[in-house]
Amino acid sequence: MAMDSKGIKEKESMRDVTPWCRISIDREGRWFYDGQEIVNPGVLQAFHQVLERCGDGRYRIVLNQEICYVEVEDTPFVVLSVRGDKTQGFTLILNSGHVHALDPATLCIGKDNIMYARLANGMPVRLSRPAYYILATAMEEDPDGKIFLQVGQQRYPIPTQPQP
Repeated sequence: MAMDSKGIKEKESMRDVTPWCRISIDREGRWFYDGQEIVNPGVLQAFHQVLERCGDGRYRIVLNQEICYVEVEDTPFVVLSVRGDKTQGFTLILNSGHVHALDPATLCIGKDNIMYARLANGMPVRLSRPAYYILATAMEEDPDGKIFLQVGQQRYPIPTQPQP
């Protein structure tokens, strides 16, 4: 394995097919090829599994010996729903169908009051409005007006910052 100029591990024989693949993901987590939505569940599942975030913040899919950099409008995955409670913790249900434990320490509120989190692998996700509202019912405000989420005995402040 060699490292590219951005510190990303790559096999020597990888071929960059980005100019021909023209894949993008909109802010709702929908995948497109050349402007047409990709709706085949098998193709979407395969792309979800091989999507990587590069050190420079770009996203790419690596399939066989080919690399395609993907244009992502916001985050590649969107949280459609949240389950759980303040005692046991919360899980995130993504648009990919995958379920992940929420690490409350990764929550933040970005531009336009949009909430984000990070998965265990560091991948940022955006909470949809319905998911945000579900989680908001568990949030509290301290005397200084700062919002936090308490899970078990731990209190997690939710900072306002730029999107991840």
